[in-house]
Amino acid sequence: MAKAELKDLLEEILRAYPPIKRVKDDPVQFARGFYDKKRSKAEIEAVALFSAMLSYGSAKQFIKIIKATLEMCDFDFLLFIQQKARFRNTFNSYRWPAYRLSTSEEIKAFACAIGLTIQNEGGLETVFLSGYLPDRDIIAGLTKLHGKISEYAAQIVSPLPRGLRHLLPDPASGSCAKRWQMFLRWMVRRNDGVDMGLWKEVYPADLIIPLDRHISKISRNLGLTQKTTDTLNTAKEITEALSKFSPKDPVKYDFALCHLGISGECTHGRTAEPCQKCLLKPCCAVKHGK
Repeated sequence: MAKAELKDLLEEILRAYPPIKRVKDDPVQFARGFYDKKRSKAEIEAVALFSAMLSYGSAKQFIKIIKATLEMCDFDFLLFIQQKARFRNTFNSYRWPAYRLSTSEEIKAFACAIGLTIQNEGGLETVFLSGYLPDRDIIAGLTKLHGKISEYAAQIVSPLPRGLRHLLPDPASGSCAKRWQMFLRWMVRRNDGVDMGLWKEVYPADLIIPLDRHISKISRNLGLTQKTTDTLNTAKEITEALSKFSPKDPVKYDFALCHLGISGECTHGRTAEPCQKCLLKPCCAVKHGK
């Protein structure tokens, strides 16, 4: 298949499935809500990172947990996790939720570490830029951010327990770092009703696609990667392939493609009906209906 034809089909997916209509089913809804209400950048950063790092497993469950936490502090999340005066009693009495690999105390420590980083370092963007610049290295920026938040987390509990480390995966480990990359997409891509474009010094062209199981399968079916494992190198290869269609914004297709899988509109060939209707059918390697 010609690259031009695949690009046309990807653009058609964006038109047919406008990302803004999927926000209510995605964890970006929380940071986006703060953005739309013109809350401070620091607040949006805090909510975005907390939401992104809890976004694994059942979307229904992690969205429920994030929403309950924000409602409990009346959507003053940053003041809450920094334990400012009017929230001190509420903070100390609040029973934080546990979620999958992380205990209540581990999620609490993670949230507090975000608050301390923002309070003492001038914001998450400031820390990220100290690694990202001058070479425009996304992984170096994330490594700086991971290291600084981990330092503050270690002031709360040391050594860092497994459940807390799962909320702070090491972006330099060679894994695809999907949750970190998703957080960056929210912060960096221009405001399009989903992403918010708050970090102006980071180039969208440098972003790496958040590689989850849906993007992984769809990308292989579209021939965007030949790799068989979901690593950082695989995410980079997919991003490089997409950059041929959109050099300045290669991850712009991520949200729409991912939600094809989340919504069940793409079953990766397990059932025939979605395949027959799929706009990507002409370039998909799946034998439709098999």
